[in-house]
Amino acid sequence: MQSLLVNLHSLWRWAVLIVLTVALVRGVVGWLRGGCWSGGDRTLLLVAVNVLNVQIVLGVLLWLVGGYWNAGAFLGIVHPLVMLLALGVAHAGSARIKRTSDPVAKYRTLAISFFAALFLITAVIPPDAWGRIWRG
Repeated sequence: MQSLLVNLHSLWRWAVLIVLTVALVRGVVGWLRGGCWSGGDRTLLLVAVNVLNVQIVLGVLLWLVGGYWNAGAFLGIVHPLVMLLALGVAHAGSARIKRTSDPVAKYRTLAISFFAALFLITAVIPPDAWGRIWRG
């Protein structure tokens, strides 16, 4: 079970990084160029937040099943807490976007909140995972 969760969590990270990056780019482009907030933008926002939700659920399950609270300060405390903070930032940005009517403000909020979430996520990717990321 633990091996399956590790593999799913490791594989799903690519979906998280790709979808959040696409949403970030869309937010920056919309913020700089202006334009209308479309149904596609709303869908991208929902997909991005939910892809992150799935990753967090996988991570929490892995943390519980694998006993990672005993894995040292980084994997046991820092990594999960910062990832939960990134999820909170993404959800807060999503909630603010829903309450905002100005399209440029929606794009600005999307860009800033997803930049912050991606920054937090990449900051606490386990150091040994960076080698695996580039080697495949």
